[in-house]
Amino acid sequence: MKRSSKWVGLTTVCMLTTVILAGCGAGNDTKQGGTATASAQPTAQATAAVTPKERTLKDAMGHEVKIPAQPKNVIAPFLEDSLTAIGVKPAAQWSAAGEPQQYLQNVLKGVPILDMTGGLKPEQALSHNPDLIILVSPNYMKNGTYEEFSKVAPTYVLSNDENDWRGSLTKLGEVLGKTSEAEQALKKYDQQLSESKDKIRAVVGDKSAVLFQSANEKGFKLFGANFYSGKLLYQGIGFKQPKLLKGDYETYSLEALAQLDDVDYIFVLSGKGRAKPPVDNPLWQQLPAVKQGHAYEVDSGHWFNQNAIANKLVIDDVLKALVK
Repeated sequence: MKRSSKWVGLTTVCMLTTVILAGCGAGNDTKQGGTATASAQPTAQATAAVTPKERTLKDAMGHEVKIPAQPKNVIAPFLEDSLTAIGVKPAAQWSAAGEPQQYLQNVLKGVPILDMTGGLKPEQALSHNPDLIILVSPNYMKNGTYEEFSKVAPTYVLSNDENDWRGSLTKLGEVLGKTSEAEQALKKYDQQLSESKDKIRAVVGDKSAVLFQSANEKGFKLFGANFYSGKLLYQGIGFKQPKLLKGDYETYSLEALAQLDDVDYIFVLSGKGRAKPPVDNPLWQQLPAVKQGHAYEVDSGHWFNQNAIANKLVIDDVLKALVK
């Protein structure tokens, strides 16, 4: 009986030990498996969280456009200023008669040039293998239909108002996933404009100015309050408009020069291919602004423009000319 009891007891202990060890082994397997599953699951979640997904956005023409998650080759003619402001380099850049926007070449030097004669062409866009095409307005596809461009790459039309550069910059940031960068660019610009406006007004007071473009024997043009840098001069900095100024981009005869006698400052567009001002014309020579040395040549590259970087350069030019 004693030996039998011992044998039963030993058998029981062994069985219990086996169960316990099996349980521990199972526990370890479960724990290891659980750990592996747990570690894999957050990795998958993290990957999903950091990997942007393709988005569908409605453009200004009402098209539902599938925007790539991370576009690498963007073509956005005449939006290079805004692209640069938010830190995006395009696959190709706008040009006029083969000349790109020179004031951006410190960043865009070497970027291929687009032939923009008559507007962007679908086959030209295709040659740069874009994964996204962004157009300022429908006017930028005069050489092709929307359907032709969209066959090349997803095509997004920003606006129906080419003059709304602020809205275009904001929308561009949204399309490219650069919302905060666009907000910062506008914030910095507004701060510079506010500070510079105060400096200019403190020095020159309530004065008038014009942005003057010579047209040789045809006369000259003046930029109005809603046309490129004319908008910045009048609505931004706050210069008074002369009595002669009509419309946004009108042509005036050379005889009308005499009517610029109420202008305090004349900013004259200059640059490659630009006509020279009529400096030999007696009517020009008799203008008060000219006689006082208040006629300044300015680079048409950024003055014939209105965007965050271009406008900053215009403000710098005005400060340099007027705030000694």
